[in-house]
Amino acid sequence: MSGVLNDGGPIVVTTPRDRIGHGPWARLFVTAVVGSEGSAVAERGRALARGGNVHAVSVAEGRLAACVVGSDGEEYGVAFTAEPVAARIWRVVAQSGRHNERLRPAIAGREQSVHLDHLMRFDWSSPLVPSAPACACTCAQAGVCEHVAGFAYVVADLIDTDPSLLLRWRGCDEASADARENEETVAAAALQAPVVSNEDDWQLGPLPAQRVLRPLPVGAVLTCLGESGLATGGGDLRDALQKAYASFSQT
Repeated sequence: MSGVLNDGGPIVVTTPRDRIGHGPWARLFVTAVVGSEGSAVAERGRALARGGNVHAVSVAEGRLAACVVGSDGEEYGVAFTAEPVAARIWRVVAQSGRHNERLRPAIAGREQSVHLDHLMRFDWSSPLVPSAPACACTCAQAGVCEHVAGFAYVVADLIDTDPSLLLRWRGCDEASADARENEETVAAAALQAPVVSNEDDWQLGPLPAQRVLRPLPVGAVLTCLGESGLATGGGDLRDALQKAYASFSQT
């Protein structure tokens, strides 16, 4: 899913305090892009965000883009890009989250959740907010410029208003995950399909390069199934099995 926000018009951050971005996802995004918020660049970026200098904001799977009018009056194009979360990983996380009251609203994009971010970051090595998203600006200044910082603060404010924006960017909404799973299924089938020639004999054409899939974490099936409800050794049976899975993986 993709689209231009606010009909392409300027987006004005009206947060009354100096700190823009209050939810955990918004805070992580600002930190990942801007770094030190006490810098002069960060201060100029906040001024641009509050002054309505950011417009034509669009969100698509793997890409956030906008036009930013800098303090010099010139307009620049800014974009943040990151590889989407693997569809199969998000599918497992979403399925398991439906049985967890703490995760369900976040998976639906209704609220920002520290628990979902922790699960994605440490259990699946696929953080919702990349630690270092790729930042590009047509001003060609080295490092983080005021235009990048200004757009980052606008994105943080938008995430506070609508957390699903982050999920759409990371490919963690149902429509995006379904589309990518279909593409992966078609690609896998293409690897196995023979190439038929006009000759009497069947001939196998050249195979495309096979994409290397990252293995799922140890005990991923237990995470997907959730708690069993069976107590053992002072905890749930799933916890005991998780230790067993970890032990077997080292043998």
